[in-house]
Amino acid sequence: MKKILYVTGSRAEYGIMKRLLLSLKNDADLELTIVATGMHCDPKYGLTYKVIESDGFSIDKLIDIDIDTSNNAKILHSMSICQSEFGKYFQNEKFDAVMILGDRYEIFSVAIAAAMHNLPIIHLHGGEKTLGNYDEFIRHAITKMSKLHLASTEEYRQRIIQMGEYPETVFNIGALGAENSLLMVLPSKTELSQRFGRLDKPYFMIAFHPETLTVVSVVEQVCELLNALSKVSDEYDFVFIGSNSDTGSDEITIKIKEFCNLTQSRYMTSVKPEEYLALNKHSLGLIGNSSSGLIEIPSLQVATINIGDRQKGRVRGQTVIDCLCIEERIVESIVLSQSNEFKEQVKKAVNPYYQQRVLETALMHIKVFMHTPSLEYKDFYDINHCN
Repeated sequence: MKKILYVTGSRAEYGIMKRLLLSLKNDADLELTIVATGMHCDPKYGLTYKVIESDGFSIDKLIDIDIDTSNNAKILHSMSICQSEFGKYFQNEKFDAVMILGDRYEIFSVAIAAAMHNLPIIHLHGGEKTLGNYDEFIRHAITKMSKLHLASTEEYRQRIIQMGEYPETVFNIGALGAENSLLMVLPSKTELSQRFGRLDKPYFMIAFHPETLTVVSVVEQVCELLNALSKVSDEYDFVFIGSNSDTGSDEITIKIKEFCNLTQSRYMTSVKPEEYLALNKHSLGLIGNSSSGLIEIPSLQVATINIGDRQKGRVRGQTVIDCLCIEERIVESIVLSQSNEFKEQVKKAVNPYYQQRVLETALMHIKVFMHTPSLEYKDFYDINHCN
């Protein structure tokens, strides 16, 4: 039986992977191990490893990395702890493959530790661009350490190959998150109201994270957003989801909680994957700069107002309104999102990340990879350029 490890560091990435992890857990040919780190282990972010356990998974190990988002030096300290602890873990525990998703700094540390132990890495969501965040170069660095690449669009598949990865190791499978939005059993609006309070007034979801590659301060950014929301607060309610643990996120959280106290808006540190999707499904739209607004939420036929440069370069469909992180532009985008013309556009739009049978395709490629003898060395695929 082949042994596969999945390392999860955040609620968002776990939510994307949940259905695939359940399939791996129930597969007779595989033995799944899960290790939780990063935000999952921190009370400030809701100790979300408990959500994983409530879904029926056993977590082999919790690796706390002492997250402090006050500056980049503190983030680097957390990365060093993560790399050291996973280095020790991989010294004692052997796997046929380590599976990771995305581009977060703790996952980068996991990838380095796995690669140094010569453990084959399966990477999901490589090849994507997010020019406003340090996730951008982290994601591409992880690609170079990985041996199986499950990309979410053909454009991303081609970019991975361009980076020197052999085409036969790179597959465009679509995005699990785009499929989750359609196939997960989601709570009804009544059930959401019972859990989180009444949702009678039309509301927007808000998910706003720091841009970490910018000269504009995170405080200035979030103040532009909150000033815009104040302009329309008589008409709409707002439901905030806590920020990711990126550099400066605490400053965002402080400002948002102050706004919530003044406006009686709801703030939730974290919610379960199904709850997050359902809250968006019954909303007027998602405002912020979360990747979910480009990948998952379009499947729900809900508008996304994508603010600033955090997601700059990512593929997006016609449900997304891009705007600068400027108060007036955000207000204009909110008004546009509620116009009859844009609502009709959202209803007809196609999610560029959606493909049929994403879960089954991912599982097939993973099993083939794990049962195929690995080459001793990973070579570089050179593209012949025509001048």
